[in-house]
Amino acid sequence: MRQATPDDLPTLRTLARAALVHDPDAPAIVDLLWNAAADGCRIVAEDSGGEPTAQSARTTLGFALGSVRPARDGQPATGHVDLLVVAADHRGRGIGRALLAEVERRLIAAGATRLRIRGNPPTHAWPGVDIRYTPALCLAESAGYERLLDGTNMLVDLAAATEDGLLATDADERRLAALGVEIRRGEPKDEEPLREWVEGEFGGSWAAECAMALRNEPPTLHLAVRDGAFLGFAAHSAQRIPVFGPMGTDEAARGLGIGAVLLRRCLADQRDAGVAVAEIGWVGPVRFYSRAVGARLGRVFWTYEKAVHDKTVP
Repeated sequence: MRQATPDDLPTLRTLARAALVHDPDAPAIVDLLWNAAADGCRIVAEDSGGEPTAQSARTTLGFALGSVRPARDGQPATGHVDLLVVAADHRGRGIGRALLAEVERRLIAAGATRLRIRGNPPTHAWPGVDIRYTPALCLAESAGYERLLDGTNMLVDLAAATEDGLLATDADERRLAALGVEIRRGEPKDEEPLREWVEGEFGGSWAAECAMALRNEPPTLHLAVRDGAFLGFAAHSAQRIPVFGPMGTDEAARGLGIGAVLLRRCLADQRDAGVAVAEIGWVGPVRFYSRAVGARLGRVFWTYEKAVHDKTVP
C-alpha cells in the first residue's frame, strides 16, 4: 500500500473504466473524487513483482479514495469511503479488504469519529453503493458496516421525453412571465446572493452544489426570479454531466409550476450536451418527476455506517 500521486491517475481511470460497468463516465468520477479526497486518503495497492525497487515492475492491483466531512450541526466528523476498486484479475485475494482497512485507518487518523459508505455532498458521485456492484456490498457488510436508508435515482430517456413534448417550456414560461416570474439561466454574478438564499431556505450542501453548477461553462443552473428575488432553482452536471439536481422552490411560490419548468430546461441542456439518459440523483418526490418528465425509478443504492472504536484501527 502506498499514497497515490497524480502520476497514478491514468492507471486509476483505466481500472475504474473496467470495473464501474454501470457508470460510463467512470474516468470523470475518479477525477471528481480524487479532488475531494482528504490528504493521505488516496491509496494504491500494488504488487512489486518481487522487485520492490523497480517501478516498471509494479502492477497496480486496486485503489481507494476517502474524504472527511467535518463535524457540524451536531454531527460528528465523518470519514467517507468514496471509491474502492480492485482489478478484475486480482479479486478474491483480500486486496479489497486490505484497501478498506487502510482507508479506514487513514480517515480515522484525519479526524473521523464515524465511518460511512455514502455520498459526501457536495462532491459525491452516488448516494451510496449501486446494488448491482454486489461484491462491494458484501465487503462492506463483512467489514462490520450497518445499512442505513437506501438511496434511489430516477432515469429519464431524453429522446423519448423530447418526442413526447415533455421538455417543452415556452408556453409555461409565457404563463409565468404574465405573473411577473422570469425564468433564466444562472450567471456567475448570481453565485453570492444565490448561495445566501439557498443556504437560508434549504440548508445542507445545496448552496455549494449550486455554486459548482454556476462555475460550469455555460452555467448549468436555471433560475426563477420575481422582482429581483429568487423563487426557485434547478441545477445539473454539478458533479457528473448525466446527473440532474439539486432543485428547490420557495415555499410561497409552490403550485405555480416553477419546478417543472426549471427541471425541463435542465434536461434539455443535458440532451443538447449529448446525454441520452439523465439521472435524477437521490430522489425524494418520485411522483413529481414521473408526471413532469416521464422519469422512471432506476438505480438503487445501499448506504452504510460503522462506529469508530479502538478496534476499528488495524
